[in-house]
Amino acid sequence: VCHYIDGNWKMTERMKALAKMLEKLGLTPDRFRVEYISAAEGVKFASVIREMTEKMKEIGEERIKAENAKLKPFIDRMLARKGL
Repeated sequence: VCHYIDGNWKMTERMKALAKMLEKLGLTPDRFRVEYISAAEGVKFASVIREMTEKMKEIGEERIKAENAKLKPFIDRMLARKGL
């Protein structure tokens, strides 16, 4: 069994579930994104960062702050259960 493939599959499934949960809790879906980028893909990394920066500007600082405030208690409880 290739642990790299198995690990990527598990991560993909977990991130899909997390994305659905965060959206149900009120997070704008465009704020959550998973990309596969290797250390050798600097151009791709820069492109993804630019795209996400533009998305955040479109969403707006006030909306982001409001969503963060709404989600904070849930995230704090989740992290506390994990001992973090």
